[in-house]
Amino acid sequence: MRSIRKSTMLAASIAAGLLTILPAGVANAAPAGETYPECELFFDQPSVVDGKVRFTGGAKCASDTSANVGWLLVWLTPHHDAPYKEAVGEKRGRAKTLTANSTVPCVSGNYQGSVFATVTGDKGVEHLKVDTTVPITC
Repeated sequence: MRSIRKSTMLAASIAAGLLTILPAGVANAAPAGETYPECELFFDQPSVVDGKVRFTGGAKCASDTSANVGWLLVWLTPHHDAPYKEAVGEKRGRAKTLTANSTVPCVSGNYQGSVFATVTGDKGVEHLKVDTTVPITC
């Protein structure tokens, strides 16, 4: 999966944005793309369920735009000495909104979550990406 992520990031012209988690647990949406400003990336507050961290992210486009989300990749990477690798969730299909999630066993520490999406419409293809780092307590 790491090679898929690297090749995807290198092959795409990425419109990068910043994403922050507010104290109330609400996520700010990533800045809109240049080709399709009506589309954005988002993620839900990561949660701990049954001893696992679940990271859910997605992409959505306004209903009145020609653009649709065609591919979504969501991954979660532990930033500590946990004995496992990152987890990746993927969704494909033409829709105004796609969501996916990735889950790893919970070990307290910092995790990097990333969302990558491809949107297509009458203006062509645009690739969107956003990263964030979140602290998790198990």
